[in-house]
Amino acid sequence: MPVLDVGTLLREKSDDLKLELVAGEGGLGRKITVADINRPGLAFTGYFEHFPYERTQVIGISENTYLNNLGYEKQVELLNKIFSHQNSTCCILTRNLEPSDAMMKVFSELQVPLLKTTLNSSSFMGDLIYYFDGKLAPSVKIHGVLTNVYGLGVLLVGKAGIGKSECALELVKRGHMLVADDIVDIKKRAGRMLIGSGLEITKHLIEVRGVGIIDVKNLFGIGSILDDSIIELVIRLEEWESVKKYERVGMEEYFTEILSVSVPEVTIPVGPGRNLAVLVETASLNQRLKNKGHYTAKDLSGRLQKAILEQEKK
Repeated sequence: MPVLDVGTLLREKSDDLKLELVAGEGGLGRKITVADINRPGLAFTGYFEHFPYERTQVIGISENTYLNNLGYEKQVELLNKIFSHQNSTCCILTRNLEPSDAMMKVFSELQVPLLKTTLNSSSFMGDLIYYFDGKLAPSVKIHGVLTNVYGLGVLLVGKAGIGKSECALELVKRGHMLVADDIVDIKKRAGRMLIGSGLEITKHLIEVRGVGIIDVKNLFGIGSILDDSIIELVIRLEEWESVKKYERVGMEEYFTEILSVSVPEVTIPVGPGRNLAVLVETASLNQRLKNKGHYTAKDLSGRLQKAILEQEKK
């Protein structure tokens, strides 16, 4: 399971989220394991049942005002009860609020990082959850090629040498975009959305047998690449087998599971004379129609059934 520590959060997002370390520097190695965050206002009233200690705690102006109305000793007691837990990660003050003396004492003694930001609570929490979701999302690496065809993220899979990279190169020449070649890093984001990207070291590069490594961005321009894309269709390329029955009408729908998310899958047999790029384009456009509720094969079947019934009435 992906993990993140407070030090990484501070290092990567201090500029974007206007974060500043106030106390508890020794706890920067504490792990953040969940993307959810919590505002501990109810806990400040003394209610701790089901309290999510493992979440990042955010204190806004309401919680801070209530806490400051309590006596020093009561503040120390409540803060110790919340942040002395072994799963505690960090606490963040919004709106550039100044920490109380009790906060400075507790967070320094417990070595739990206390941060503050100049941003208001609502916008800060939205940005922080988005960052956590990206860093902590379940992920898997798949051997394949990810392209964006007519705005649809298309993952090409198949055994080595089947022609995935060559097909992707032809798609780029036809005006579509490359996201990743060879290894696709896939993350499941909120809403069961699969986001695919390339490895940093091979980003925007494509390997073509007989030619070598190609820098797609420099060769075809910035408009030929994307850093990441939602995966909405999987196209499996396989060698043509004369004895195998392939889908001809399209009545049957097939899916593949990636990180427990079902993604539509189409199998395209590779044979002499078949233009794979055109077939991928057509499959992508057809999937876009399906996404809008238009199923050509089912519509044809309905018309045929209607024609048969009309013929039987005569």
